[in-house]
Amino acid sequence: MTTSGRSPIHEVSAVDAVDECFRRGWTDGLPVVPPTVDRVRQMLDYARLEPDHILGEVPVRRRVLTAEQAAANAVMAGCLPEYFPVVLATMQALFDHDPNCIHELSAVTNSVGILMLINGPIRNRLGLNCTDNLFSPGNRANATIGRAVRLILINVFEQRPGVLDRGCMGSLGKHGVCFGEDEENSPWEPFHVSQGFRPEDSTVTVASIQDPEMLGNRYGATGESLMDSIAEGMASHGLAIYFGRDIKWFWIVGHWHSELLGRLGWDRPAMQKYLQENAFRSRGQLKELGYINGAIQPGDYEDKVYAADRPEDILIVKAGGNSGIYSELIMNYYGLLATTAKINDPQA
Repeated sequence: MTTSGRSPIHEVSAVDAVDECFRRGWTDGLPVVPPTVDRVRQMLDYARLEPDHILGEVPVRRRVLTAEQAAANAVMAGCLPEYFPVVLATMQALFDHDPNCIHELSAVTNSVGILMLINGPIRNRLGLNCTDNLFSPGNRANATIGRAVRLILINVFEQRPGVLDRGCMGSLGKHGVCFGEDEENSPWEPFHVSQGFRPEDSTVTVASIQDPEMLGNRYGATGESLMDSIAEGMASHGLAIYFGRDIKWFWIVGHWHSELLGRLGWDRPAMQKYLQENAFRSRGQLKELGYINGAIQPGDYEDKVYAADRPEDILIVKAGGNSGIYSELIMNYYGLLATTAKINDPQA
């Protein structure tokens, strides 16, 4: 699908271009790469897309996203052309799920971020960080792919703080949580294979999330001890108001945690089952804490409210460095429950 609408071209000097982007409100608060005609064209050429090709529409906003707009924002984020297929696959996953959720992701007050988990050969081609400091600054691919999606939401769909972005407290996840699975050092099959894809497929798993939480079981010597600490983190989550609803969880298993579990023979299904059965609070506790409305009734302290309804709602991914005994826990809720899509890289 194409449209005759094209983005306007502004004539400014190279010296003033960065400040001009700030003046026009095109940034996320940090300097951006000026989206010159040549840079945008390189991005489009890599993906083999025409500028006016429509990637999708958000009906509630009465706006479309064109390939040129996506490319311009990817340039501003600092992406290389070879990163662009990941940005496109992420946006397509959002459009395919529910175009209006693109608006809702920022309109909600609970400050939803977007997670992008990358699997398959593209991780190595792009140099994605899958290990040390993977949620931190320092890697171009991880940082700029996530940033490109946020800039699209800001510049195309006007999701600006205090306007259409109604997040109450905000979220570091809004910068974009993009990382790769450490498939090479995992005791389990790659995550995307567990979702029905082939090992040679490159995929992105997209999800709306709350900020990651670090969990540091340092001294547990059994799988049960480790998983009990993860279950406790789930049951103690600050958004327990969503328990009993349709939510998922990402357990990003750190290197030494995965080594312990793998050595003891724990596979994904067994781990998922254990966590689902042990991550809960009683209805009475949740009412006491203000996560469930209403007065405490007889039987409330015996009524279990589970953090995850089903074992398969707990998504287990191996990633992180080998410098400490830590894992990360991320709630996936409100908007897009984790969906995995194949990345179409025409130059691969």
